Amino acid sequence: MSRKPRPRILVVEPDPGFRKELAEACRDEPYDLLLSADPEQARGLLDHSPPDLVVVDSALGPAVLAALEATPRGRRTPLLMTLAAPDPEEDAVLKAFEEGADDLLCRPFGVAWLRTRFRVWLSRSLRFERPTRPS
Repeated sequence: MSRKPRPRILVVEPDPGFRKELAEACRDEPYDLLLSADPEQARGLLDHSPPDLVVVDSALGPAVLAALEATPRGRRTPLLMTLAAPDPEEDAVLKAFEEGADDLLCRPFGVAWLRTRFRVWLSRSLRFERPTRPS
C-alpha cells in the first residue's frame, strides 16, 4: 500500500525572522512547508516540488505568479497573497486579486491565523482532512 504524499505549501517571504517563526509554528502540522526568500528561489522549488498552495507577499506576487504559471499545474494552484497594510486601500485589494490572488491576508497577522488559512485551503483538496471545530 503506497503512502499518500503530504500536502506542500510554498511560502515566498523576504523576512527571515518570519520564515523562521512560521517554520517553527508549523513543524508538527500535517503538511510540508517550502520556504523561499525570493522569486528566484521559489522558481527552483516550483520546478522541483509542485506545491498545493502558494503564499506570497504582494510585492513579489507578479514574479512568483509567472513562475507558477510555467509549471505543469499552472494556475490550478491556489495563491494566497499577503498585503503589508492593516487596512489597505480598495485599489490595493483589487490589484492583488487582478494579479491572480485567490485569497488575501493583510499584515500584521499572527502565525495561527496563517496556519488556519493553510488548513482551509488545503481542505479543498482531497489530500487533506478539514479540522473539526471544538464543541
